Amino acid sequence: MDRSRTFDLDDANELRRAIGETIRAIRRSETTPEGQIEVLGFLARDGAFSIAALARLRRVRHQSMRVTVGDLEAQGLVRRSPDPADARGVLVSLTDAGRAMIDESRTRRSTRILTAAESALTPEERAVLARAAGVLDKLTVALEHDGQERSV
Repeated sequence: MDRSRTFDLDDANELRRAIGETIRAIRRSETTPEGQIEVLGFLARDGAFSIAALARLRRVRHQSMRVTVGDLEAQGLVRRSPDPADARGVLVSLTDAGRAMIDESRTRRSTRILTAAESALTPEERAVLARAAGVLDKLTVALEHDGQERSV
């Protein structure tokens, strides 16, 4: 491997494309709609949210999120409770069944990645992947920081 090679715009474009293709390949195996999985993931990571806050996170209309939350609630995956900070508001949180579903989904996706890596990649390539998450986390922080500076 050439360690002196620079990372340029063509490399950035290839990385963006590859990450997108990988995410789409992983999502294709899910039977639950991605929007529902994403909402469950937000709730699992960050706790309860209002419907309006979930809509902002997913960048969808409030009405669309109300339908998604209604579907998840009908499946017993989320519950609504009064918002202690807003007498008229409600907070959406995971139920135990919702937590189990998101945990199972994450395990299923991770297992697919591991299985594919073991079958398609050399040991050296798998070693690169073992370090990739930390590198991508740093890149994500930089991208989020850059986005915050631009919105000010």
